[in-house]
Amino acid sequence: MDTIQIELKNKNALSILKSLEKAKMIKLLDSNKQVKNSLITLKGSITQDRAIELAKEIEKSRNEWDERIT
Repeated sequence: MDTIQIELKNKNALSILKSLEKAKMIKLLDSNKQVKNSLITLKGSITQDRAIELAKEIEKSRNEWDERIT
């Protein structure tokens, strides 16, 4: 089965989706669970040293930005 992500544009859309789930046509997944699973998948994708290096670069960039503003 395919998994898709949708954005609800109407208040009635969720009730329609729940009706489809009740009819066993679709299964609604908890979005919090999906995010958690995504993070688990990414774990270990970069080394700890690289993560520290990136954090330092981000901090440096933020400081430079703050210096420009003041």
